[in-house]
Amino acid sequence: MKKLLSLIAVAVMAFAAQAASLTVANGSAEAEFAPFYGMFMDTQGATTQTIYPAEMLADMQGGLITEIRFYAAAPFNGLGQGNLQLALKEVEQNGFTSTDLVTGATVVANGYPVQDETELVFVLEEPFAYNGGNLLIETVLITAGDGKTTKFIAQAFDYAVGLAAYTYSWSTSYYYETEHNLPKATFTYEPGQGGDETTVASLAEANALEDDAEFTFNGDAVVTVCKNGYVFLRDESGYGQIEVNATLENGQVLSQGWKAKKATIVDPWVRFTDATGLSANGTNAELAKAQELTAFPDESMLNAYVVIKNAVSGSGGFPILPQYYYTLQDGSKLYVTSCLWNHNFDAGNYNVYGVICKDGGKLKIQIVEFETIVEPTVKLGDVNKDGKVTIADVTALIDALLSGNTDVETDNYSPVNADVNERDGVTIADVTALIDLLLSGEGD
Repeated sequence: MKKLLSLIAVAVMAFAAQAASLTVANGSAEAEFAPFYGMFMDTQGATTQTIYPAEMLADMQGGLITEIRFYAAAPFNGLGQGNLQLALKEVEQNGFTSTDLVTGATVVANGYPVQDETELVFVLEEPFAYNGGNLLIETVLITAGDGKTTKFIAQAFDYAVGLAAYTYSWSTSYYYETEHNLPKATFTYEPGQGGDETTVASLAEANALEDDAEFTFNGDAVVTVCKNGYVFLRDESGYGQIEVNATLENGQVLSQGWKAKKATIVDPWVRFTDATGLSANGTNAELAKAQELTAFPDESMLNAYVVIKNAVSGSGGFPILPQYYYTLQDGSKLYVTSCLWNHNFDAGNYNVYGVICKDGGKLKIQIVEFETIVEPTVKLGDVNKDGKVTIADVTALIDALLSGNTDVETDNYSPVNADVNERDGVTIADVTALIDLLLSGEGD
């Protein structure tokens, strides 16, 4: 028996040495709607989402959360018996600016307030890996108890850190309450293994890692293009490429916390392999936009998503083989490497989209897509005797300009002043202003 007790004591001490705790938001405010809304604990489906900012949880980064504890301002009273489901998710947003609830949280535990207790404890069924982002905590009432006003010790914020959604018994519509006080919480967790895992916040940092280094990415990387098992990325620091089977759309921002391994394929062209945890969280169309390539790129543009405008096809097809090249506006030649896209070519002009890569020690373009350029079907001189153009002419003009072809004929143009025909015409002044706006690049 003495030997057994000694073994138990050793086991307890070993767990205590591994486990750690972090208490946050221990303020002087009170939260009414988070981590749950007490008045609607008799309404099945009542949901509250609360977001804890990453800077509060920095000590826990890389650890495994095993328990979460909340603190009532007074003993629980009159809430009956029910079941609250707890779910977690790392998110990009740090609060709520609308009544849109976050989707995709992972269910990790169940619990319910105990009469006369002051702490609400959720013991996680499986540890939750925390990678360092803003942490969303969601509670959903699966089995209803009784409604009673309940408040929690909290820290005040100047923005909404919580959102509660509920329905009345006589209604199918949801009602919402925002919470500006963040409930005090204690997280019990198992710390990360001190330096075994590398965390980066930018693509430049990931690209600079040693080969075969495994890392967690906690920045905001934007998908520029996803083709045939390759995901090309961009952020404020540069470009990157993931080799993985994933379905992602141009412009999507990856959720923080995905993991991968850095591998140099052809020096210094970098890929991230064995990627896991990829999911989308928001969009950024600006960073996803293809950059017009007019001059020969440098190595800072490796993995950049680019477009060569007004490329001309030949009678025998379009240059997609390694011996072919594009002549850029500065007179330089950019050769072609593998093509990620199939295309049936006709003679004419194309916008060529692709990714800058390094092949055989030389910068080349890996083609992604070809876009046929439609020639304009309108001239500025196509005015009737009253000095007006039809709406159809204006529509054709807009289509031509937005296609990237700004070679609009102006031979017959003259600034004729005329009133707008309310049925089918606009004035020359209107058309001129529209053209100026579109050619300025601000007419998206």
